[in-house]
Amino acid sequence: MDEGVATEDAAGEPTAAPDAERYCYAGEAVVAATPLGAGWAAVTSHRLIAYNPAADGRRFETVDRPNVAGIDVDAAGDRRLLGWAVRALLYGLAAVAGGAALRAMDLGETLSMDPGTTGAAPVGSVLAVTDALASALVTLTALLLLGGLALFVGGLALLARYLRTRRSALVIERFGDEPVRLAVPRTDGERAVRALSGALDER
Repeated sequence: MDEGVATEDAAGEPTAAPDAERYCYAGEAVVAATPLGAGWAAVTSHRLIAYNPAADGRRFETVDRPNVAGIDVDAAGDRRLLGWAVRALLYGLAAVAGGAALRAMDLGETLSMDPGTTGAAPVGSVLAVTDALASALVTLTALLLLGGLALFVGGLALLARYLRTRRSALVIERFGDEPVRLAVPRTDGERAVRALSGALDER
């Protein structure tokens, strides 16, 4: 096969860096191309093109060169998941601590009034109020303990999910839009950054 001619797999999808030429517009030329994990990335005279067959969502991305703010490699994962996990863990711990404190203080038992153990029978309205408060405190204690445990377990699940997203990725920062993340081996990502950054600097 002549150099620069695209190759395709059985599904008709690009399989190697030379395929970038196939996806160029008329008058567009490849400036630099590099393998990227199982796929490839290239800088052309007009765009940055990346193909990632291992991506969970979109596998083919193009960004116009004026919109590329920069490229880098990191393994930060989804920071939103990390934020949710930290908040859930903190709120869960606070709720469990509050519930445990109320349970240790046993305010419900303190507020409950047994007419047989008091020197004089309490007024009916006072007894009703103290019994209601005691019941509310018991319910609040249970809710804090159960809700706190549920939040803590949910936080652990979110943290585990975040850790699974901490894969090395090539990150293409874009002006006015979310960055594009392409999961790749770190060595491939670093090589791509070196190759593509130099090409992007040639405005």
